[in-house]
Amino acid sequence: MSSAYIQPTSVGKPAEATDAQTVSAKDVGLEVKRLRRAAAETQAQSAAAIGVTRANLTQWETGKYLPSAENAQQLDDHFRASNALVTLVEAARSPQEHATPATAGAIVVETSGSLAEIFHRVGLGLVEHLIRDGHGKALGWRHNLQTDGHPTALSTAFGMNALMVVGEPYVDQHALVDSLLTMRSPQVNWLGRAGTSRPEITAAVVDVLFRIGTAISVDEGLNLVEDSLDEFSRTRPYLLAVALQTAVRLRPDAPLTTRLIEDLLSTRLDFSGSLLWPEKNEAGLVAPEPSVVHTARAVVALRASLRSRNDGGEVLEAVEEATQWLIDRTHPDDGVFEELIRPKPDGDGTTRIMIRHFTPAWVVQALAAAPQLPLARLNRALRTLWSRYDHERGLWSWGNGDLPIWMTLDAVTALRAATLAVAAPPLSPPGDLTGE
Repeated sequence: MSSAYIQPTSVGKPAEATDAQTVSAKDVGLEVKRLRRAAAETQAQSAAAIGVTRANLTQWETGKYLPSAENAQQLDDHFRASNALVTLVEAARSPQEHATPATAGAIVVETSGSLAEIFHRVGLGLVEHLIRDGHGKALGWRHNLQTDGHPTALSTAFGMNALMVVGEPYVDQHALVDSLLTMRSPQVNWLGRAGTSRPEITAAVVDVLFRIGTAISVDEGLNLVEDSLDEFSRTRPYLLAVALQTAVRLRPDAPLTTRLIEDLLSTRLDFSGSLLWPEKNEAGLVAPEPSVVHTARAVVALRASLRSRNDGGEVLEAVEEATQWLIDRTHPDDGVFEELIRPKPDGDGTTRIMIRHFTPAWVVQALAAAPQLPLARLNRALRTLWSRYDHERGLWSWGNGDLPIWMTLDAVTALRAATLAVAAPPLSPPGDLTGE
């Protein structure tokens, strides 16, 4: 077994960068300080809680000394760090026991090959499951890559996006664009497996069409997304976040983009003084709870809007509050979250659609964009993400042998986001590129 890793420059990106090849005592100190502040404790309070002097805690936070193994465990238990702090201290004390020189201090998970090799295998695995016509032309993918059946618009959009993330031209994407356009129903646009048109399908298809290239205009694309939304959609953070990501890509300053941001912010609920996203926000909810995956999805979508718009204010505050909640969360990330989508009545009844979310993949994306990268917390989410990786097939698995294509897309998108977050920037170009 070798290690797939992402090499960070330092833990939490402190002002004074540490050696990129090791986890140092100063890195540990920064994490201890962050955990203490997140717990709203003074040094004296934290020291008393674990039975050491304030001077001891100061020495650990400044990186002068490392906590002993016993003290590290006490700190970890006190701050509910789920063994992440213990692991960090061990790596700082004996990096040679936990990583090779090339991977010390990195985000490391045991798997079969480097991250580049993993991405290559993903590409090959997706092409292996690609459905073609009798002449070899690419048609698309089905929802579960292990089953028989016709390609669907949503799964094909997911597969096309995944191939773009892993970065190799494994197949003619323009042939897949043609296939997507032929799947479009004149009356209700693109349909799902249950024969219904839903906002997340339209948003995903429109998004990938514009990423690859299409004759559809931006205005038409925005209209397609807007027409797919209804009053029900405004109660579901998942649907709003998906539509917002597409709208931001097409036109950040569009009225639709602004409305989606406002609607997404409006779906938050107050949980013990923190405004976070539940699975849904509709009348008659009984004991709603904050949702990790819906909060992470909202953070990802809203951060994308912040990069393209000059919103600031409420949007930035909402993102920062939610990100800190995700960082401070000490419970294990749910591997998969199931959400029952109930679209508006159709015919004699209501179409019931089960949507599944790969929670750790969205947590990774949300944390990777944080101004101060929480490396220990990010590692926890990555470990959960990798636990679903199927080494033999080179794709992400549901756990019962099924290979839902959306899991692989979410996973590689998260890994790419983490890579960009922790990679050291390239050398600056010379000031005079003309050579004069």
